[in-house]
Amino acid sequence: AVRSSVTAYAESVLAGDVVVGKLVRLACERHMRDLATGESRGLRFDEAAADKAIAFFRLLRLPDGQNAGHPFNLEQWQQFVVGSLFGWFAGTRRRFHYALVEVARANGKSPLAGGIGLYALMADGEQGAQVYSAATTRDQAKIVFNDAVRMAEKSPSLWNRLTKTVNNLAYMQGNSYFRPLAADANTMDGLRVHVGLVDELHEHPNGEVMAKLRTGMKSSQPLLFAITTAGYDRNTVCYQHHDYSRRVLEGAAENDSWFAYVCGLDEGDDWRDERCWLKANPNLGVSITRKYLREQVAEAVGMPSKASIVRRLNFCEWVEAAQPWIDRDRWMACLADLDLEALRGRPCFAGLDLSGKN
Repeated sequence: AVRSSVTAYAESVLAGDVVVGKLVRLACERHMRDLATGESRGLRFDEAAADKAIAFFRLLRLPDGQNAGHPFNLEQWQQFVVGSLFGWFAGTRRRFHYALVEVARANGKSPLAGGIGLYALMADGEQGAQVYSAATTRDQAKIVFNDAVRMAEKSPSLWNRLTKTVNNLAYMQGNSYFRPLAADANTMDGLRVHVGLVDELHEHPNGEVMAKLRTGMKSSQPLLFAITTAGYDRNTVCYQHHDYSRRVLEGAAENDSWFAYVCGLDEGDDWRDERCWLKANPNLGVSITRKYLREQVAEAVGMPSKASIVRRLNFCEWVEAAQPWIDRDRWMACLADLDLEALRGRPCFAGLDLSGKN
């Protein structure tokens, strides 16, 4: 039998044919393990359902970049994400109700989310589906929504069945709609969410958007799909979900309804080493070039504030501060035992580490 592209990707990763980080490898191990043992927990993988969702993207046309106007042929890692979300079931309902995709900037997160929104609107079999692109501001929320509109516009077979008005895309046949939604209490109450798409979770100052969408998840098989790059504040909703995803993938937390595809460098990797760039940039050579990353790295070397941004946005590293004034490696290189006698008679300043790490 022909293996699904989801399973084929997982097998390639586990065989070492694809350069990925630890957490992506764990996601692939989880898929293969659940194929073998998931039935005992009521889980099943429907290859036809996965292939249907993946094939839907080929009806779309990419909205921008060097491949603008070309069919949206999902890359292998994107097929793994889409096929997993729509191919895994718990009984007769979709298994995954929450998904976190953490990947570096310019790797096609927003078009991927927009395509998932269109699939949920038109092809997911949900009558009266309410699909939302949600963010902290309407402008941010409209990025994914506008990508979806532009991809559908270029596909006559889809566009002829859609009705576009201001900030609304309606699929009359299914009595369904797709709208951008800002973090406003008046607009986020009373929702009946079928699929919620949350953009740039690392920029959310609190968990309000996520909480209101989750409260509104009342369809028959809802999905909350969050995309992000890495952040720097470990007290945010983004880091909470990043850390929980890590624990689910490592097996420390059990949650069959939680999907995570978390890219990033591994401990000990040097962000300046091109050999590990694919771990955070699975679309390298497709939507993002080595030339661009080399330019970013060249500017960041020796400039701590720039380095922090590049490591976070281009290599999915959770950093200690948004704009540090001194490089952490240089700071740690000064670590030494304190000789009090050597300081006798000199002005001294001391501080207390309140982070709890030391």
